[in-house]
Amino acid sequence: MKNEDKMRSSAKRALAATLIASGVLLAGCSPTTQVHGYMPPEADVARIKPGVDTTATVQEILGLPAGNGVVRDSSWYYVESTFENYTYHAPRVLDRKVLQVSYGQNGVVTGVRRYGVRDGRIVDLADDTTQTGGRQLGVLEQLFGNILNMDPGQFQSPGVGTPTGGLP
Repeated sequence: MKNEDKMRSSAKRALAATLIASGVLLAGCSPTTQVHGYMPPEADVARIKPGVDTTATVQEILGLPAGNGVVRDSSWYYVESTFENYTYHAPRVLDRKVLQVSYGQNGVVTGVRRYGVRDGRIVDLADDTTQTGGRQLGVLEQLFGNILNMDPGQFQSPGVGTPTGGLP
């Protein structure tokens, strides 16, 4: 009977280890969801009245925006993006909400519009830099290139090589 008990307990341990390992693997494969930005609550957005509210009252009701329009203070943009990220893949945009509050030249609200992913395409902003022309020199090329570009005349001491043998 002792052998049967040992076999049962080792089978239980193997089953438990298999279940734990499976759980860890499944947890590693599940996505994480991240929300970036700020979208004001609908109740606050409903309080904004075109033709009445100004930049000061909108700031008081909604807070400062994530960005401004190209022309200074022509529009304020509140943006909220939801991303899904798997461990070894680039993040994917699940949803994006944009609230645009437009202003006239006098700083009074002229309109409030909402946009989402369905209203346009997603533009990924890249951190990459634009490559310039030419080539980059390696460390050895920089060291030896500078040595070979030296003017030997700069190493002569004053008076050496003059017709009088360095005497005045």
